[in-house]
Amino acid sequence: MTKRTADKKKKEKLPPINCKGCGTKFIPDTRKQHYHNETCREDFYDRTYYHREVTQKVCPNCGNTFPTTKPARQDYCKPECRVEASQKRRDNLTITVQSDKHKFYGDRYKQLEADGFACRLCGKMARDGVKLDVEDDGKGGSMTVCNQCNEGRKAK
Repeated sequence: MTKRTADKKKKEKLPPINCKGCGTKFIPDTRKQHYHNETCREDFYDRTYYHREVTQKVCPNCGNTFPTTKPARQDYCKPECRVEASQKRRDNLTITVQSDKHKFYGDRYKQLEADGFACRLCGKMARDGVKLDVEDDGKGGSMTVCNQCNEGRKAK
């Protein structure tokens, strides 16, 4: 770029634009300038990006009300309440074991969890439309099997 074209660019006046922050008309110094001063830019960013409406929610675990700026994402007042509610849900979970026709807690659930809630023989899960049973594996332990694989084992 020659000195002459550089001088010509410096002298070129830009058309007036409206400030994004307050809406007043001003002549920008550069093409990238959108606010007529720094204070207006800061006020715009504070209003647009940093201000979040504070709402009150009720914790479903302890019943306390708490302020939140994330109403769609924050359900519990503190992490301890979230963990405690999760443990309560897990303790209330019962699994019906088809072969014994009883509801079992604890050890049966641990076996299902250890097998990844899937049949150890074919890998099918309850969401695949099969019922899972916890049966003896013939070696003194237990394993999770679906009703189809369990019928095949009993037929042998």
